[in-house]
Amino acid sequence: MSKFWVVALETYKKHVKTVSFLVMVLAPFLMIAVSLGAGYFSSKATEVGKIAVISEAVQVRDQFITQSKKDFTVDKKITTEKSAQKALEEEKIDGYLVIKEKNQQLSCEFIGTDTMSSEDSQKMHGYLNNIQLAKSSQMLGLSPQEVQRLMTPAQLKNRQVDFKNHKMTDKTENRMIMTMVGFFIVMAMYMIVMLYSSITAQEVASEKGTRIMEVILSSTSAANHFYGKIVGISLVILTQVSVYLVTGLGAYYFMQDSKLMKDITDSISVGAIAKGLLGYNLLFLLFGVLIYTILSAFMGSLVSRSEDAPKAAAPVTYLILAAALPVLMMGISDPQNILIKIFSYIPFFSSFSMPIRIANDDVTQPELFFSIGLLVLAIAILLKFSAKVYKSTVLIYSDKSMMNVFKDALKFSK
Repeated sequence: MSKFWVVALETYKKHVKTVSFLVMVLAPFLMIAVSLGAGYFSSKATEVGKIAVISEAVQVRDQFITQSKKDFTVDKKITTEKSAQKALEEEKIDGYLVIKEKNQQLSCEFIGTDTMSSEDSQKMHGYLNNIQLAKSSQMLGLSPQEVQRLMTPAQLKNRQVDFKNHKMTDKTENRMIMTMVGFFIVMAMYMIVMLYSSITAQEVASEKGTRIMEVILSSTSAANHFYGKIVGISLVILTQVSVYLVTGLGAYYFMQDSKLMKDITDSISVGAIAKGLLGYNLLFLLFGVLIYTILSAFMGSLVSRSEDAPKAAAPVTYLILAAALPVLMMGISDPQNILIKIFSYIPFFSSFSMPIRIANDDVTQPELFFSIGLLVLAIAILLKFSAKVYKSTVLIYSDKSMMNVFKDALKFSK
């Protein structure tokens, strides 16, 4: 095995065997579980159980009880506000609905000790609207068919087309799905590069603070050692991403026949999502992560102690924020903004901006190839330059600032 792969695999094994890596991998699952659990218990806490319905209009009361029996349990024995208040105080009911009628117009109020959930409120409002509609139509002498006709909304279809050879054809891509995929790519890259920028900088800086580097460089070149570190960190990133991909595919396989999954796939095309993820978006994600990993390694090579790694990673963090925030703020509201278009051709920025332009179908094939070409060229130049600087700084042990170390490295590398 070459010395390059020895360094890469040692770097990889050193990170994946740590407890911190396990925590990083499990953290999203724990966050999802906590969010789902909090949502479930919150909905249960605000869910209305047994209620009472108070109204002098007996027919209206009976109509509400009959229509809402699937969603609300009504204590039919409670018919007055006084008895409802007593039952509420004794926690025998969760609340009571007061329905008043004047001139065929209903005015209603729900009284409870806790806030009613928005879902229950919408359901209750819907039943009351149905009763009000029936009374109004009866007063106006409308037949059920006429009421149905009045309630039928206008239909609006959104059709996406393209023109090829002066012929209009329907687009198969769903813009909403592509936008979701674009934002997923942006968020995934943002989280990955933010998480691994300091890790990469610390990995490169850690051995510089010890004399062991002199021993290492006696058996391999500084460039090979630097490249091995970058590949090792990249393998760690791929491992974490692979865990999420395998988990997602496994969850889909076991849940594909469930009602929840069928409801999701009926409204969202799994094929369209896969197509969006496996196209140019994947290239921008991979190249984007790679260029920020190299930049973090370069910044880490400018410090001599692992304690200074966060300081070295800070400029990378600021650059990530400068590239990601405009996209996250304007991506949905104004995807054709001139700033996003300019950023889509600038390395370090294009991996965040171009997925949004792809989702908005606002970019041509030549523009995509040009942006990818610039990104690949920037990666090659940065990698070569970083290895050259690393070779000059790897045995420098000083407390100078990063800028002074960088200047010294440029002198030594000439």
